[in-house]
Amino acid sequence: MAVGLLEYESMLDFRTWNLPGIAPTGRKFDLLPVEYSHDEKSFTASFALEGVRVTVGYELAEEVLQIKLRIANVTSGPLYLNTCAFMLGLNRVEGVVFDFPANTPLQRCHAAQLKPFEVVQTGLINFAVHTALPGGDFNVLFIDDIEKWGCGVYRDETCTRYVYDAGLEMDLAPGSDCEVGTLYLMPCEAGGRNPYLRIRDLTARLGYAPCTGGIHEGVMYSCHPSGTMDSGFPLKMDLFEYAQHLPALKEMGVDHIWLLPVFDHNEEGVYHSNDQSVIDERYGGEEGCRYFCDKAHELGMTVLFDYVPHGPAPEFPVAKDHPEWLSRRRDGTLQDEWECVSMDYNHPGYQEYTARLVHDHVKRFGVDGARIDCAMGGLSNWRPYRNNRPSGNSVLAGVHITEAIRSGFLRGGKQSFILPENFNPLPNYYHCTDLFYGMNLYRAFVELQPLLSSDPAQYAELLTDFLEREAWITPPDYYKMRFLGNHDTVSWVWQSARAIDCYGAGPARALFALICLVDGVPMIYQGDEDPSIYGGTGENLTEYFTMLFRHRKTLIPAGNSTEWLHTGTPVMAFERQGEVLVLINLSDRIQEFDFSGRQAEALADSTQEDVSKTESSLALGQIPAYGYKIVRYL
Repeated sequence: MAVGLLEYESMLDFRTWNLPGIAPTGRKFDLLPVEYSHDEKSFTASFALEGVRVTVGYELAEEVLQIKLRIANVTSGPLYLNTCAFMLGLNRVEGVVFDFPANTPLQRCHAAQLKPFEVVQTGLINFAVHTALPGGDFNVLFIDDIEKWGCGVYRDETCTRYVYDAGLEMDLAPGSDCEVGTLYLMPCEAGGRNPYLRIRDLTARLGYAPCTGGIHEGVMYSCHPSGTMDSGFPLKMDLFEYAQHLPALKEMGVDHIWLLPVFDHNEEGVYHSNDQSVIDERYGGEEGCRYFCDKAHELGMTVLFDYVPHGPAPEFPVAKDHPEWLSRRRDGTLQDEWECVSMDYNHPGYQEYTARLVHDHVKRFGVDGARIDCAMGGLSNWRPYRNNRPSGNSVLAGVHITEAIRSGFLRGGKQSFILPENFNPLPNYYHCTDLFYGMNLYRAFVELQPLLSSDPAQYAELLTDFLEREAWITPPDYYKMRFLGNHDTVSWVWQSARAIDCYGAGPARALFALICLVDGVPMIYQGDEDPSIYGGTGENLTEYFTMLFRHRKTLIPAGNSTEWLHTGTPVMAFERQGEVLVLINLSDRIQEFDFSGRQAEALADSTQEDVSKTESSLALGQIPAYGYKIVRYL
């Protein structure tokens, strides 16, 4: 921004979900280095701006160019920094095809089809951009362990330009310097290893590896004793009463209960907890919670609490008694969001408080795991703990609070079962996440929704391509939660409606089959099985889910491997663990699948409980309208 390549936008009033925007000005970079040095594998160039010295270091490491940026304050006073962008120019437009694997927009974009300076920016924090060229591919990666960032690509008259805009915020002390993330440029030899798999290779080499030993399998059900968010929590049950519904959920095939917050809260709602150490008396208090968890455990089910670490309203003791834990604006006033304070997740005192809170819940109730609200961190803290910078209260802090909650369970002797509300497919969270929150797939569903009725074949192809690229760039043992809606999306964000209402009964069944039969953990939200639970009307899908979950557990091999097939039809096809083939028809007509001469037998489909033991009315390669079929090769 200081050299005029991008329009400046202050982050001071950003909310936690805002990412730095990318608005090119059209100006050319004409700054010359004031100093440079090099050897066989590295090159360093320093540039002088008013009050600032910026040093860019390039280093070759195993055929990857690593680029680091250091900003030094050469003045006698503090230097205010707000955002810092890495920009890479490719000297061509024609033939450039780029995409954002595991992110939206999910289509492959042709640079030549963009209007000059029209930016294609990702909907979520994005760490990798893949580009296909006539002579070979390349990847551009950016990883910042401290703050969030925006990512986008645009073209001018002659160049395609890649931008990673780090959300840096700090007052840099006189005579000091700071680093801002690392950019990686990875050329991929034509005919060599799959360029998407090389993204996975690099992140593994950098040390970003999934945690092991946790819970990664099963079926999840998200719920609350008072009912659903989209109907205003009308049931008003306590946990004693709601425990009586657990046997029916177990019979349907549910293994894990994600319990929306049941902590003491004010009238603003369940996500406005006053004190998370106290179970609200509206839900049966401590005895009701213990009874509910015991009943779930008797049935072989696990219970996840939904923790809300961003903080309570400022008048409550956790906030009042610990002012050093609260994030502040530049003028020293309290940061606030949703009428709540914004805690500094980087403060070791708050981390330890949170770990002890969780450990106490393990001891009192035997709770098994956690969904973590706002796990991408809080608002910038301009009075940070020690040497943290204000913008460190986003990505770095989100990882820290996730680690603290995981620590509480491990101290209590529980397996790790951690589901942070981290929408963003980035490696920083791999080591402390048992289930990735899967909002990127939900966003893909939303983006593709119009095609489901108008062109189901194109819908199937684009979604297959998205899921295949997601699988390629992420570690094979990184598990994902799959869903068509949660308490937020049915009530106030994106579709603001149930899947059944967005797509219709038939298409919704097909998409539910997809999330249940692919890798990861499927999650349905309270009422998806029976709309009368949230005051809706329409088909009761309890029997459908019961059959679907049974097919998942008895016919789909355990594991995380999915190989995607491109059919060119409305049928989505994928192999699980190399043992069974799943076919899902996204159209309203029977579809044919070509086995190309391979011998196979049908194990089950959505019209027959077990087609291996009964005579199906459909031939082997036929899939019923909006239905599925599970097949084993002979």
